Amino acid sequence: MLKKVRIGLIGCGAIGNEIAKAIDEGLIPNATLKAVLDKDPQSAKTLNTQLKKKIKAVKTINQLLKAGVDLVVEAASQQAVKEYAEKILKSRKDLLILSVGALLDNTLLQNLLKICQRYGNRIYVISGALGGIDAIKAASIVGFTDLILTTRKHPNALASSPFFTERGLDPNSITRPTLLYEGGASEAVRLFPANINVAATLTLAATSKEPLIRIVADPTLDVNIHELTAKGEFGEITIVMKNKPSLKNPKTSYIAALSAISALRSICSFGLKIGI
Repeated sequence: MLKKVRIGLIGCGAIGNEIAKAIDEGLIPNATLKAVLDKDPQSAKTLNTQLKKKIKAVKTINQLLKAGVDLVVEAASQQAVKEYAEKILKSRKDLLILSVGALLDNTLLQNLLKICQRYGNRIYVISGALGGIDAIKAASIVGFTDLILTTRKHPNALASSPFFTERGLDPNSITRPTLLYEGGASEAVRLFPANINVAATLTLAATSKEPLIRIVADPTLDVNIHELTAKGEFGEITIVMKNKPSLKNPKTSYIAALSAISALRSICSFGLKIGI
């Protein structure tokens, strides 16, 4: 019998809960959840009560790494990536990152890549709520003339973002579709750290051209919309995703959790691999 991939989970929020339950229910073959870490210990304890197979709810990253894990899944925040990623990789564990915005800090990214090269481990980045990342990776070989991502969400889904504090804007005052931001991905993930990780994923996949990011608050929406357009020698790519928000966290789309589960199924399985 093949050895199961032992997983450590950081973050017991909406996506973290979905991942843990998917492993617990056997939806991710060849995987077992060994330990979870959350800045709120009660969240980890609550998750444990919802699982058939009980796990370790640890209080520190060192305890997580000593729990016998092979792969750590970050489902917490950009800050968690900045605090823990280096230690995880130096402990020779692979790392799957959901808060991809942290990787637009080039100093951090290059440091993590050097560690991977030294120890031979991997960093995985999911497609998340944005489709077509495989096509963008392929097209990046010849480059882009145009690359634009427009994200539209209800103001409530964007409300806790630093953008509103810095601009002194009340999200409840937005009564019609309003362009909040237009610019580079690095600033977008700083202003909207919990909402626009797809911009970082797109940037990393495109490699040769930084995309133009537009963020629109639209009070008429009950879905999260991502519109991607790309042009180049390869032709044109147009993708529109209309994602239902997570019931537990409207800042993120339900399909982002499904993307993480799908990625883990691929990482932990043997045989046929699609879309690599």
